[in-house]
Amino acid sequence: MQLGELIGSGRDADVYALNENWVLRRNRDGRSQAGEAAVMAHLHAHGYPVPEIHPAPADTPADLVMRRVEGPTLLDAVLAGQIGVAEVGATLAELLVRLHAVPPRGAAGTGTGTGTGTAILHLDLHPLNVIRAADGPVVIDWSNTREGTPAQDWAMSALILAQVSQDGSELSRAAAELLPVLLSHRPAAIVLDAGVMAWARDERAADPNHPPGDLDAAVALVIARAG
Repeated sequence: MQLGELIGSGRDADVYALNENWVLRRNRDGRSQAGEAAVMAHLHAHGYPVPEIHPAPADTPADLVMRRVEGPTLLDAVLAGQIGVAEVGATLAELLVRLHAVPPRGAAGTGTGTGTGTAILHLDLHPLNVIRAADGPVVIDWSNTREGTPAQDWAMSALILAQVSQDGSELSRAAAELLPVLLSHRPAAIVLDAGVMAWARDERAADPNHPPGDLDAAVALVIARAG
């Protein structure tokens, strides 16, 4: 397959244009993205805002081909002054609630909006992984997706924001403002207690790509803000 220009690079993958409608994402380590593609196709079929998936090329089955989505990320939109933190927090919360209402793959009935039922999780939902497209937000980067409880997804999103808010970067202030806004929109059934936050901390610590920072302090901040 002939690849076009490199249009984006993440922590472990590169995205290339194929044409004006489709892009290809390739993991640098050659790891297959078939599982991620299957989850995204399932979500798309249920009306959740993810890029449409195209079958991978026969000669490179580990690649992920998806419809091209134009627009800035929510983070870029905030930094450019196009939207405010309140809108970003409400958008992230709505996307989490909608995601957890989608039935898991192979499951009958409806998904769950509660803190304890089984649901599809993103586990990396933050402003850099949401594109502000012309017809609404689109969630990208499903490399961490799995099934679990909605509270785990909320815990991870909150922990990421809390960690960034304390890392001294240029994004710290925005993350510090966004964290309480996101938490204020969480459903009553989502309890971010020491147990679920310890789970999120361990998951984050095991990720070799997570940024430096005091995870214990970030956990304490989430629990305090969620109380």
